[in-house]
Amino acid sequence: MLRPSLRRYLSTVKWSLLPLVVLLAALLVRGGGFGAAVSLVVIALASSIGPAWFRRAAITVTPSELAVTGLLRTRRVPRDAVGSIVTAALPRTHQNSRSLAHLYVLDRGGRRIARMTGARWVEDDMRRLMATLGVETHKLGRLASARALAGRYPHAVGLLERYPVLAGALVVVPAVAAIFAISMEMSS
Repeated sequence: MLRPSLRRYLSTVKWSLLPLVVLLAALLVRGGGFGAAVSLVVIALASSIGPAWFRRAAITVTPSELAVTGLLRTRRVPRDAVGSIVTAALPRTHQNSRSLAHLYVLDRGGRRIARMTGARWVEDDMRRLMATLGVETHKLGRLASARALAGRYPHAVGLLERYPVLAGALVVVPAVAAIFAISMEMSS
């Protein structure tokens, strides 16, 4: 059984979480009752969901199946359905950022069965999974973006990975809405 590394995750995301921590601290201290409530709810959700995922998440290979466990469910796939593995070094946020290893387990039709990102999984576990599955491995080296990987393997990369601006908008838009709501609450 392979599990993601919380230590690896914290070391790769620590600086990107700083603006969120500053915003939550500002809401807690200066946001009044509404700001404190929003801040405490976000802190409670983050401190419960994140660790729960790391405790639960796993990739298990048995002689008959590959099981991928996430936060809510375990997806089981017959081991003979595994077609290939694709590895690539992808930048974290933009083309000039530090690249991290990524591994994608694909079925015979090229659809993703499992994914191991360098922000959460250590390379030793990636190598162990490749050796255990023993299927054809395509090593692509460093790519400019997840969109470049999607050009070669369209079903391996999800929409939010392919378009990180969309993922950013899903964080920024609610944050701006919360700031706007809090400023309206404080001005009345």
